[in-house]
Amino acid sequence: MTMEEMSGLNVGAERIDAQKTLVCDGFQQTYYMNGSHFEIIPPPELGEGSCRSLLSRGSVQLTDFNLMFTRDMDASGEIRTPRTELVFCLGEGIEWGTSLEGSTFRIDTGEMALLHGGERGENCRYHRNAGYRFLSMDMSPEHYDRLTAALSGDERLRSREGKDTLFAKSRITPAIRPILAQIAECSYGPGIRELYLEGKMLELFAVYLNESLYQEEKVPGAVRLSKEDMQCLHLARTILQRDYVNPPTLAGLARLICLNEFKLKKGFKEMFGSTVHAYVIELRLQQAYRLLCEGGLSVSETAYRVGYGNVSHFAAAFRKRFGTSPGEYAMASRRQDSAAARQ
Repeated sequence: MTMEEMSGLNVGAERIDAQKTLVCDGFQQTYYMNGSHFEIIPPPELGEGSCRSLLSRGSVQLTDFNLMFTRDMDASGEIRTPRTELVFCLGEGIEWGTSLEGSTFRIDTGEMALLHGGERGENCRYHRNAGYRFLSMDMSPEHYDRLTAALSGDERLRSREGKDTLFAKSRITPAIRPILAQIAECSYGPGIRELYLEGKMLELFAVYLNESLYQEEKVPGAVRLSKEDMQCLHLARTILQRDYVNPPTLAGLARLICLNEFKLKKGFKEMFGSTVHAYVIELRLQQAYRLLCEGGLSVSETAYRVGYGNVSHFAAAFRKRFGTSPGEYAMASRRQDSAAARQ
């Protein structure tokens, strides 16, 4: 299913029919697909990226919206059933109008928002060459109530402020950023992937509730990051993902992304929940795990392949991360492969 098949487009500012594709706020998914997975890809002449469901579980859906349009796009439509949405803005911010009282909402880079609302019309404009990235957790109000049933009456009231319609916005906290990164970087295959994402989705919601209900427990001393700083830090992560075998020094990485070392160290930890060094180690160990699972390389060859010069250091780090030595894991993987081949 492509956006081209599902959209009615006009000359000038293109128009998306939100009742068939995306609703206008840029991060709510199609509500008329009965919870099934979907992916919407624009034709090349309109833009690049996709809007896709990462997980569908009954009345809950996790959606990744990552799109950049080549021209201004107007979108409008109707939400026909009450929904509760938890949205995280990881790219350009967006503003949208609704038929609800208060009419206009906005979410900006690095913000998260909880929206409770009933039936409503919505409209917005996506601007050309703006990189929109949202992760949304969407559920029915009934499911929201089930998830929060264990909270005290006062806490439940605070989580919704006692309103039938609510738009509550705050900054994405350091505790939430690593969960978002883990969801985005999930590399598990079918079956395990769904289990992993379902657990992460519940973890994300629980941490959000804790952060929003108990603001006084936020981590002190967080560094203030501008939108440009965040873009630089995302670039730093991309560089490390590419060059984790032979990564640049901290000073070298800071020069590459045009940030000072202090902001790189503090900002990276705040955004991704890990130090730069720990992130490189995690990338190496995850790749080693995959290589040992595939077979064909010895433990020492695997260690050198992922950037370790000392095999004993690699073995110690692997055991600490996965609870078993790389040799034991490799043998267990070979036994499983042999058993599968005999069946």
